[in-house]
This record gives sequence, C-alpha cells and structure tokens, in this order.
Amino acid sequence: MKNKIIKTLGILLIIPFVAMLIIAQESQPSNPQKTDPLKIDISLAKAKFIEAKCNTCHAFSEYSIEAKNKSPNNKATDLSKIEIKYDRDFLTKYLHKEEKINDKKHPVAFKGTDEDLNVIIGLILPHQSPENPEKNNEEKK
Repeated sequence: MKNKIIKTLGILLIIPFVAMLIIAQESQPSNPQKTDPLKIDISLAKAKFIEAKCNTCHAFSEYSIEAKNKSPNNKATDLSKIEIKYDRDFLTKYLHKEEKINDKKHPVAFKGTDEDLNVIIGLILPHQSPENPEKNNEEKK
C-alpha cells in the first residue's frame, strides 16, 4: 500500500515539473543567428542594412534594395552581383577598416553594433564563392 502511494505521489510531482520544463522551453525566444549562423532573419537583415545606411552606396537588388547614390561616380557594387571570397571574420575587419580588399579599406567604417554587423554580413555571405570560404584571405588582398 505504501509503495502504491509513493508511486502515485512521485508521478503527481513529476508531471507538473515536466510540464513546466516544456512550457519554459517553448517560451524561449528563438534566435537562429545564435544557433545557426547560416539561418538569418532576412527582414531584420534588410532593415539593419538600410538602418546602417549601407544602401547609400550599395544596392542589393536580390532583396529589392536600391542604392540612394545614383551618380555615375558611385563605384559601390550591387552586392547581389558580387562573388564573396572572404569569411565572416575578414568581412567584419574590412567593414571596421582593419583589412583591405585590392589594397583599399572600405570607404566608411561601420558604426553600428557588432550584432547588427553580424546580421548584415549574414545577408551578404549567401553569395559566397563555391570555393572554400576559409581559403587564405591574404591572396585576395
């Protein structure tokens, strides 16, 4: 009789505990950027791209973003049409003016947060070269 009561009490105590764990797990905000850097929120990334004023010079036609600078002197390329051969770390340094591409630093240092920059780079990286993206960045400078 005692064993039956102990089992029943054990089950009654475990069920609410398991239910609370499930509810807590489901209520956690999902952040695909932290769990999988290849999955990004495109809407957020587009908003950050525009908020950081990247579209002052750069278009991103794949995402219907037009460059504001329509001058023929604007040498910034449409980011949908480039082949990225750099990794995330290199692009981060380049946009902070700590690295060079073709012996030139990016004309404007990124002024936003590291998190915002990470989201924006996530928008660019799907256009990565099929070659190994971790390939020696030095040869591309």
